[in-house]
Amino acid sequence: MSLQESAAFQTGLNDEQIKKLSIVYVSSLSLSLLGSFSVVVVSIVKRRYLNEQAWPLLQLALADFLASAVLLCTNVINFVPYSHVPQRISICERALPLAVAFYGISFLLVMVYACKSKRAVQGWRERTEEGRDGQSEGRRSETLCSAYAAVWFVPIAVYFLYVLTEVLMEASLQTSTDDTVSIGARNNSHATFCTSCILLLHIRNDSCPHVDKGHDLFVKSFFFVSGLSVLICCTVMYCKIASWYRRYQEQGLFLVEGDGFYRRNLRGLYCTVLVMVLVVIICWTPALVLVSLSFSEGIPQGNLFPLYVIQALTVSSQGLLNSIVYGWLRRNFREAALGERMPLLGNLPKAFYEESLTTC
Repeated sequence: MSLQESAAFQTGLNDEQIKKLSIVYVSSLSLSLLGSFSVVVVSIVKRRYLNEQAWPLLQLALADFLASAVLLCTNVINFVPYSHVPQRISICERALPLAVAFYGISFLLVMVYACKSKRAVQGWRERTEEGRDGQSEGRRSETLCSAYAAVWFVPIAVYFLYVLTEVLMEASLQTSTDDTVSIGARNNSHATFCTSCILLLHIRNDSCPHVDKGHDLFVKSFFFVSGLSVLICCTVMYCKIASWYRRYQEQGLFLVEGDGFYRRNLRGLYCTVLVMVLVVIICWTPALVLVSLSFSEGIPQGNLFPLYVIQALTVSSQGLLNSIVYGWLRRNFREAALGERMPLLGNLPKAFYEESLTTC
């Protein structure tokens, strides 16, 4: 191994730091897995009470559950000796992008959910011209189904495209004999660096033998553009919802009958959607900062360990936070889960808003 490669290894995370990161991931992802699974179970078992809300709730929870499950499995591998799982590099190269794809599905579902919520709260005052006949409702239902299909298809298609480009660019997924010697020649304190399966660990053009420089730059740039687009979309959505709600308050567009009740529910819906968008922003901002810093080779990776810990904690907590926000924080969801009489979607014909989306 050359002196340049040895210096590159010394600037990476050592074995103790990688172990701590893996513990953070496993602990947080276990909670996210539990939270998402609870919402999936309630959405299936109590679908009679949840009515049409069972479908978007189930999809959101399922996407978070799959992302947490895949990411948890990749981090559990870090505790297994390399000799027991010699194909761990190949597994990691495919599993981590799959987890990111499921997180992308979760983000898109949040956007669809937010738009659907805004339309539901606009109510009959702003939808009179669109018509309320069966054909109009049918078209809206078909559009919604198409949106859900695209939400799942696009990220999965991008994932398979990524795997295809990996093969076409001949990115090495297995270490050769020389690579094994190189891995064994590393300093003992960095023995597991190149064989560790941690999100965003190998994005700094390190000297690990299985890292393809061109492919690494492509993945890093794509992740940066995608992450920045996600945060911008979430910020714009947050501002639009806040502006829309303030406009409703200023113009007094509330029903006179039961005005206080409707105000509380509208405020609850407003808070629910905003918090859902904020969860995405909070969870992925540290990851975007980490990718941005990876373009600078002058910062040793070991100095970014606190940021790696923050990123691991926030990303792996998305499933737990989402399950709390769009599930257990909502009074009607809790009542349906506990077997109370009130379903998420009431039977009363309240055209002004959809009460199932409220938080409290």
